[in-house]
Amino acid sequence: MRYVTSIERLAKAEGIEQGILQGILQGSRENLIEVLETRFGLVPSSIVEVVNQIEESAVLKTLFKRAIAIPSVAEFQQILQNIASQE
Repeated sequence: MRYVTSIERLAKAEGIEQGILQGILQGSRENLIEVLETRFGLVPSSIVEVVNQIEESAVLKTLFKRAIAIPSVAEFQQILQNIASQE
């Protein structure tokens, strides 16, 4: 049986944690796009591309809440542009 060092265990744990976080982010992105599709039909690819580049779960959560109540895709796109210009 191979001996596993504490550094190897730590690296494995960090990798698992990173994978979980990436999975949560991807799920949040997909949920956001699904809400937009449900409300407005086809979502422009420009919106999908920007959403898929967001790496902060708090930003995705805020956008998700806004997507539920926003009156149009155009207004949502404006919010995305404002967020992108702040980064």
